[in-house]
Amino acid sequence: MIEKVCALPYRETSSALEVLSFLHPLAGRQFVKGTLETYEQPAIGAERELREESGLSIAASPILLGRDVIGFPPVPWHFYAFETTDLPDVSNHWTEDGGGLLFSFFWHPLDRDLNGEWHPIFHQAYRTIRASLPLIVRSDDRA
Repeated sequence: MIEKVCALPYRETSSALEVLSFLHPLAGRQFVKGTLETYEQPAIGAERELREESGLSIAASPILLGRDVIGFPPVPWHFYAFETTDLPDVSNHWTEDGGGLLFSFFWHPLDRDLNGEWHPIFHQAYRTIRASLPLIVRSDDRA
């Protein structure tokens, strides 16, 4: 069975909670996500996808936000948050996918809806992200 992982580096600014997103040159705006490899643990898959798509290796352990079934046909997605500090506002990363693609990274404020530049699958995923990520951040603040 195919399963997906979605890696969500996040940061808090004075005005918003933001998630790292990118512009794919052929497929529009996206969150970091990919297919879980056979026998791969979802948290490890999220770290791998983050490294492959962004070039980032974040020291913070991934935090499970939740799971959801998304798309048609329905596919299980595992959502993992990564607390970040000191990442730039924008950055670029050349991937090895598709012969080398330039992904342009930016921060998307969680309080802003996704527009038509995002694939519909990410609109579905965003419902889970928006519902879960603020709960994780608030629980970190109490610790």
